[in-house]
Amino acid sequence: MSASTSTRRPARRSLLAAGLATATAPLLAPSTAHATPAPGTAGSPGTWTRLPDLPPNRVDWHPAIPVAKPYWTQLGLAGPIAGSHRGHLLVGGGANFPEPALTSNRPTTLGKVYWNELFTLSPGATRWSDPIQLPDAIAYSACLSTPYGVLVIGGEGYRGGPNATALKPADKFADVVLLQPNGTRRDLPPLPRPTSYAVAGLVGTTVYVAEGPDFYALDLANLSRGWKALPPWPGPPRTVAVGTAAHGNFYLLSGRSQAADKSWTFHKDAYAYDPRRSRWTRLPDLPFCVTAGQAHPTRKGLLVLGGDKDITRWNKIQHHTALRDAAPVGSPAWTEHQNVITWIYDHHTGFNTELLQYEANRWTTTGHFPGPSQVTTPAVPHTNGLTLITGEIRPGIRTPTTWHLRL
Repeated sequence: MSASTSTRRPARRSLLAAGLATATAPLLAPSTAHATPAPGTAGSPGTWTRLPDLPPNRVDWHPAIPVAKPYWTQLGLAGPIAGSHRGHLLVGGGANFPEPALTSNRPTTLGKVYWNELFTLSPGATRWSDPIQLPDAIAYSACLSTPYGVLVIGGEGYRGGPNATALKPADKFADVVLLQPNGTRRDLPPLPRPTSYAVAGLVGTTVYVAEGPDFYALDLANLSRGWKALPPWPGPPRTVAVGTAAHGNFYLLSGRSQAADKSWTFHKDAYAYDPRRSRWTRLPDLPFCVTAGQAHPTRKGLLVLGGDKDITRWNKIQHHTALRDAAPVGSPAWTEHQNVITWIYDHHTGFNTELLQYEANRWTTTGHFPGPSQVTTPAVPHTNGLTLITGEIRPGIRTPTTWHLRL
């Protein structure tokens, strides 16, 4: 997102200080009369309800994308901006592969496309709003729903509107923006470095962000101090991790990391940061990796959803990708490994659907997601539970589905 704005803004400290007075006010509850309850699952932590699907993107910016065709629909978005504010759900930006018949593992004209539209679902509404355009195309930000708006932290994409990776490499952003459902934005102090795939949590008035080897904090009541680097967790650097704030702590779970030889390690470790003591605590390991999944506080602990736990499948894809990329494009070796990758992707059965509960210092399985698991999308706190809006259900394949879990 752009760090500039054409409107005059009040002082950052006064803006946030005014909002802090309402920090404990509940969000307005939207109507779910239109929703379809999902079948119950034994041991489920709550009740799942399906909300309206996300409508199509409308920016007709490239002839390879059939936005004007009658069959055009919302494919879904990975890495979207997503949050809630005063009863409104909002989702925007995100990335997908929208060319007909050309998925992520097949040669495309555009590659991965990044969008710049924002949709809202207002309290009592039965459909998402028509999209409004954000100044930049952005995906894979860390997002936090706060009493002041949705905080959008970092991310990657393109300044000025939609673009695609086959046309131009995506840029990483250090921007930190407070976003309202009507698209109004206010710039906050930028991150110390550009970052995407970070995770974040809000404890009191302080935002905590973790990605790679770094752990940062920003006090929303003292913005003039900017971001502060804190001692990181006592474990390996990681990206595409899972993070949340709960019960006065910031939690960092799972993720993956890449070594200098390009090999990947998937992590099952878990940590809690106590701001009062400025101390990390190692928690029991997760039963399996949940990279790109979500976490949400419960009354006594955490609920963890989704993620990719099939490390064997991931390693096969990475192995054949490396062999393909080492061969001349179009050669027999290149074609062989490209076909293997395509075969694995086409027969991918989706991501983890098991739900994990952390309570009393142990992990247990507590039911399953009601449909294909949606990863690379935030868990949005909303109406006494959490909402998952769009996301990725297989490599390169998105969904427009929105689910709400009432806890």
